[in-house]
Amino acid sequence: MGWMELLDLLIKGKTEESNVVQAAIWYGLVVHFRIYPIIYALPVVLVLDPCFFQPGQRPLLVNWKSSQQKPSQSSLGGPRERGIWSLLKRIFTRERIKFGLIFGTVFLSCTALFFYLYGWEFLNEALLYHLTRTDPRHNFSIYFYHIYLHYEHEFSIVEKLISFLPQLIVQLVLIFCFAPDLPFCFFLQTVVFVAFNKVITAQYFSNMKLRWVGISCMLVWMGAQSHWLFWGYMLEFKGKNIFLPKLASLLFLAANTFVVVMLIRHHRCCPMFRRLEHSSSKKSE
Repeated sequence: MGWMELLDLLIKGKTEESNVVQAAIWYGLVVHFRIYPIIYALPVVLVLDPCFFQPGQRPLLVNWKSSQQKPSQSSLGGPRERGIWSLLKRIFTRERIKFGLIFGTVFLSCTALFFYLYGWEFLNEALLYHLTRTDPRHNFSIYFYHIYLHYEHEFSIVEKLISFLPQLIVQLVLIFCFAPDLPFCFFLQTVVFVAFNKVITAQYFSNMKLRWVGISCMLVWMGAQSHWLFWGYMLEFKGKNIFLPKLASLLFLAANTFVVVMLIRHHRCCPMFRRLEHSSSKKSE
């Protein structure tokens, strides 16, 4: 199950409650079997706003074509109330707490079950390995050169975890800027997660419309990757005493950043769900 199926569950359930429960259960299973979708948890939780999800009502999708004709309202939440208690009530809504508890229960239960069956080997291979993984070969990451020089030595926990800091910061910025436009937010998160990862291999691709901007992005990205592969080939296959892959890794990161910036500049952000204030006010009348 991918993130599109998760969105489908949020939309097509009979009621808002069944939507959230089903999505949380499936999301817990997905993260258990493939840990990386955990990065999508925060934007999903942010979108579970009372303005979009209300008890007994199905969430309403925005008419994307008509929304292109007028400025989009990308902010989450309705009118801002003052006071710490009001702020906490607005953040910790019923739907968000429910989704978090069900997701956490499913994920932790599956993890506990397989830990009971397979022990620490499962925990290391399924979860902890991703926090400490290093790869001195065929790695496009900007951390390649440091890993290459120090691979024979044991990295400290601080060194292993600090590489996640730039990745985390960029992820949070994108989430709080684009969470209402959920599919686009997921896409940007995926691209940035790969680009800033400490291990990158040549297996990540994405589709773009073949217009001038799309073609220029593809050429920049392919050129940066080809540049890295050339120096990597000279180092690993020809045995040349060169370490230009360090510069090539920086160029590759710059190319990925350029692609992300161009995608953001040429994308018209549009919230995925319509606000429900009007429908609720009609019911009260």
